[in-house]
Amino acid sequence: MQLWWQWWSRVAPLRAACTRERSFLWLVSALAGYSARADLLGVTSIVRTLGLAARCYDRLLDFFHSSAVDVDTLTRCWVRRVLQTLPVHRVAGRPVFLGDGLKVAKAGRKMPAVKLLHQPGESNTKPAWIMGHSVQVVSALVAAADSHFAVPLAGRIHEGVTFTHHDHGTLPST
Repeated sequence: MQLWWQWWSRVAPLRAACTRERSFLWLVSALAGYSARADLLGVTSIVRTLGLAARCYDRLLDFFHSSAVDVDTLTRCWVRRVLQTLPVHRVAGRPVFLGDGLKVAKAGRKMPAVKLLHQPGESNTKPAWIMGHSVQVVSALVAAADSHFAVPLAGRIHEGVTFTHHDHGTLPST
């Protein structure tokens, strides 16, 4: 039970990012499900892990697509909590942040932010171009015992820079 109290102390300040109490409770449910799930089957995993009623599946999907949580405010609250409460590794007094990205193939024709992405490298097993999402994440390097690990601070689907609606370029292949 002590672990969940520690978890709650990290999650409770995120209330500022939600427009209503109900939105915050759905956020807490989603985060608890992410924290405790044993498989990676999306919303189904959350519902199963928390033992929620089947009707909660649609409610959670609605929550993820709603504007009830301001993502920028949520990100600011989370970053502030991480920097205040966790032992972030520092070099010359400055926190160390890590950045990484990955390309995830998507098959949906009308899925938002799906772009033609280049996969550099010489390989016969993977195609040079895929349709998918390019996701970038920034993390803080946190000390833990004799090691370090990355705590994600923010992650977004990178849609690239478009200057006009006629620009059909792809993302950089770097």
